[in-house]
Amino acid sequence: MDLRFVPLPAPLPDVASLPADAVRRVVADQPFSFPCRRCLRDAEPGEALLLLAYDPFLGTSPYRQHSPIFLHASGCSPDPADLTSTPERPAPDQVRRRMLSLRSFDAAHGMITAELVDGAAVADVARRLLADPRAEYLHVHNAVPGCFAVRVEPA
Repeated sequence: MDLRFVPLPAPLPDVASLPADAVRRVVADQPFSFPCRRCLRDAEPGEALLLLAYDPFLGTSPYRQHSPIFLHASGCSPDPADLTSTPERPAPDQVRRRMLSLRSFDAAHGMITAELVDGAAVADVARRLLADPRAEYLHVHNAVPGCFAVRVEPA
């Protein structure tokens, strides 16, 4: 099964209209510690980012929740190679280097199952979870801080 990685499945909130305390400007001070969810790339030290709450659900669900995400402050877009899974590149580097929670959902946005996985195994586990005929998509979160990482769908 081919996989598609969807960086921000739901529209972002209008950052300019959010209360001042709902968005924080930060500067990356360590490599691999500030994952931009728009381009699926870790910010380099010195890059400016926005930290805000984001709800990735595209429908109503009791599982809806806002989680923190980072975005490059200057704008960015994903490398098209990061949006599909291939044998050479099974998942974006940003995803593969983290401990993750994979949560599968059905068409009514009900959770089917969840698993904790090492990011290196994300593509294999995603394929197995999406092989369940009830599963429509996965939400991937960083396991420790709980930040939304990416949505995974069959391609």
